[in-house]
Order: sequence, then structure tokens, then C-alpha cells
Amino acid sequence: MSKTEPTAPKIPETSASGANTGQVVALNAARAEQRPSEKVVAFVKSHPVLVVAGGVAAGVLVSALLPRRLTRGVLSRGLSKGAHLAEAAGAATALFGKDAAEKVHDLGLGARKQASSMADLAEKSGELAAERLEKYGMAALAAASALGRASAKRASEVGEIAAHQAQKIGKSASETASSSSHRIAGIVSGLAQRLPH
Repeated sequence: MSKTEPTAPKIPETSASGANTGQVVALNAARAEQRPSEKVVAFVKSHPVLVVAGGVAAGVLVSALLPRRLTRGVLSRGLSKGAHLAEAAGAATALFGKDAAEKVHDLGLGARKQASSMADLAEKSGELAAERLEKYGMAALAAASALGRASAKRASEVGEIAAHQAQKIGKSASETASSSSHRIAGIVSGLAQRLPH
């Protein structure tokens, strides 16, 4: 390379086809790992019924494992904590359920609006097509009418020309016949005079 040319490093192709003989392979970018709390929140959002059922099952399991001889104070404190946890789980489920219901409702409204706009567009397109067909139909009717008038006029002209030619031929034939009959009459008259009576 000369000093005037820029020195840019050549980047090898990453496909294993054509120009690249398979020496360089593209690597997928590493995904960022989610934090555990994000995983839990995502699981609760995607499976709220399963989370509530799991909470109830865990409560039943804990109550089965606790001895029945515990005093009311310990039992009531444990139950109150369990009740608070169940209440929190119920509230979270209700919140996620309400949020999901709102999203579904919004999605339904959006779909309804889009379907309505598409129906309006289809109706307008149909009306436009009907108007255009009506215009083309009227134009075809006008063209057919004009063609009919022109054909009638041309037929009338041809008829007049034919009648004129027939009249000329008839007149010529009449004149020829008249002339021929006069000549024949003249010949017959001349023969009659020559013949002795």
C-alpha cells in the first residue's frame, strides 16, 4: 500500500458460502442473563393461576407438617403470616389478572377499530368500482348508439346510391329498348313499303 491510500482492515465474510470457504464462522451474540427477581416476576405474570395453586398447596403442606399441639399464639401468628402471604399472592394475582384483562380489552378495541376501518375502506372501494362500472356502461351505451346511428346513415346513403344507379340503369335500358324498338319499327316499316301489296 502506498501512503496516500487509507489503511482500512479487511473484514472477512461470515458466511460459509461462495467467497468464504468456511474458515470464519459468525458467533451469536451472548444474551444478557436475567436477574432472579425478573425471572420470578415473569413467571408469575405468565402463570398467575399456577402461582396461586402452588401457594395454597404450600399452605396445606405446612399445616400438615406442624404439630397440632402448638399453642394458639404460635398457631395464630403462623396463620396470620400465612394469611398475609396468601392475601399478597391473591392481590398480585388480581393485579396481574386486571392488567391482562385491560390489555386484552384494549387489544379487542384496537382490532374492532381496525376491522371497522377496513370495512369502511372496502365499502368505499365497492362504491367507487360501481361508479366506474356505471360510467363505463354509459360510455359503452353511447358508443353503441353512435355506431347504430352511423350504420343507419351509411345504409341510407348506400341505399340512395343503389337506387340512383338502378334508376340510371333502368333509364339506359329504357332508352336502349326504345331506340331499338324505333329501329326495328323503321326496318319493319321500310320492309312493308318495299313489299308489293
